Amino acid sequence: MRMTYTESAHTATAHPTAEAAVATSGLPNRMMTAFEVAEFVGCHEETVRRAYWRGLLVSQRFGVRSRRFHPRDVLDWISRGAPTEYRDRRKERMIKEGP
Repeated sequence: MRMTYTESAHTATAHPTAEAAVATSGLPNRMMTAFEVAEFVGCHEETVRRAYWRGLLVSQRFGVRSRRFHPRDVLDWISRGAPTEYRDRRKERMIKEGP
């Protein structure tokens, strides 16, 4: 005899998962290269490498020489203050000082 189950109170409401949050943020649902992370964040590829060398961004070894980043870790890095745009010191100084 086959049993059928009804939805219980705790499964009736849908809770967004981490995968759903990643899917809506524009990031791919796979491991990303340093170049892809830099392109998404808006910084240089070397900035991404320095972040994982310093332990600010979690990475996983991929082969002998490369590393890959999980989108969830990239979003966490951004939320903790990753440099999300290129900042030109001279331009900032000119804006503060005026023309």
